[in-house]
Amino acid sequence: AQVYNGMRIYFKDANYPGAEQWMTVQIFEEVLHAEDFINFIQEIGGELPSIGAIAETKCEYDSMLDVFEHGLEHEFYISDSIKACLEQAIEDKNYAAENFLRGYIDEQLEEEDHFRTQVETLREIGDNKSALYKYDEYLGTRSGNLTSPNGAVFAFYTGSVSYTHLRAHETPEH
Repeated sequence: AQVYNGMRIYFKDANYPGAEQWMTVQIFEEVLHAEDFINFIQEIGGELPSIGAIAETKCEYDSMLDVFEHGLEHEFYISDSIKACLEQAIEDKNYAAENFLRGYIDEQLEEEDHFRTQVETLREIGDNKSALYKYDEYLGTRSGNLTSPNGAVFAFYTGSVSYTHLRAHETPEH
């Protein structure tokens, strides 16, 4: 989420409100995923690792395309990290962790696809400023309820955000 917050700051500074909105949703999605991992570890009686120092966040990019290219690379890194955890879970015969992580393997395919789509579209747009600003408007339409592969929910209601962790058989109360 911290990486994407730096990207959001770039979009805000560069006056791309649509891309800023898109990245804001991405930030909340990543926080949702982190909370899902924390809840899973606690539910199985695991010990949460301490959080080390947070590296400086990059906020300067060359263009909207540059941001999304860096975002795609970051998603590849996250995918590789989850795959390594899954391989360890399989080796340890930790079936609960294996099931949990498989949901995130599928989720990462979607994450990579979201960023890949932006990169491909922005490459097509090239230097066409009019098309870029129109695409920025389109990016601003990203919103809604976010659900993790394991049942955690972020809900966006008229500009406010709430987080709740629901089991599969529960429904959110409004």
